[in-house]
Amino acid sequence: MRSKSFLEQIISDWPAKILSVAAAILMFLFYRMSTMEERFFRVPLELNVNQEYTPAENYPRSVRVTLRGSKNDIHLVMEEDIQAYLDLTPIKSEGVYRVPVEIRKVRTALQIEPLEIKVEPLEVTLKIERKVTKTLEVVPTLKGLPFHGYELVQYFINPPAIKAEGPEGLISEIQKIYTEEIDLSEKRESFTQRVSLKRENDLTVFPGGGVVEFRGIIQEAVILKTFDPVDIITIDLAPDLRIDHSLPTGTIKCQGTQILLEKLKPEQFRLVVDCSEINTAGTYTLKTRPDVPTGIFVLQFEPQEVEITLREIEE
Repeated sequence: MRSKSFLEQIISDWPAKILSVAAAILMFLFYRMSTMEERFFRVPLELNVNQEYTPAENYPRSVRVTLRGSKNDIHLVMEEDIQAYLDLTPIKSEGVYRVPVEIRKVRTALQIEPLEIKVEPLEVTLKIERKVTKTLEVVPTLKGLPFHGYELVQYFINPPAIKAEGPEGLISEIQKIYTEEIDLSEKRESFTQRVSLKRENDLTVFPGGGVVEFRGIIQEAVILKTFDPVDIITIDLAPDLRIDHSLPTGTIKCQGTQILLEKLKPEQFRLVVDCSEINTAGTYTLKTRPDVPTGIFVLQFEPQEVEITLREIEE
């Protein structure tokens, strides 16, 4: 009998051979599937934007990534090897858009094969508005009080105003930018510190940086205080003369540091009448002058003159 040709051998019983090959492929795929594992993690969701438009509402800041591959391979892939992003560069007008989440492999992820990557969500719905820039005054947010007897008398912010950038609808509503809290508690000296700016929302950015310098001038607190009543006394009265009546009391309104004024006693304040020019008995109208401790500034005192009657001392 003539032997079959090679071609005849190949095509003979071809249905059975095709089924055998398909079964082998399925077994191979099943084996591969059974040896593959999955790994989950989250990665930041980045935006590729143009210079004219920007998101006008909050959007997911991260997405869930599923890696499927061999056990040894997928654990070599780190979070930073997978980049997720939304490409907004084609958008040229305001509106609401459904934008697909795109994946980019970098570093180690480029070297792993096979590597199946899935992302959730698959797309993000975004409201898009025109991007605007506005210059805003910086206002400090102060917390606490300086040490007792001290006060914040002045402050400086550098820069005093900053540029804020974001969607037109949000930026138009912002009038000022406030800093994070600056604690004045128990401070006795002037100080300088760098402080972050509060963001009104996640969509507002500060192109020049979100930090300013605060300079606070701390000094002893200066207060006003009135001493009433205070004694009126005479000085340098001739030894042969005496006052024929009681002197009235007066008032002294003064200014000084809170710490000093709180230490002083009322009897340390008085009005003085100089009698050094009087040599004979009689009735005189004399000016008064305040006598106060060092460091105290007198703003006002009453009376500014008094009438006194002097008599000779009888021997």
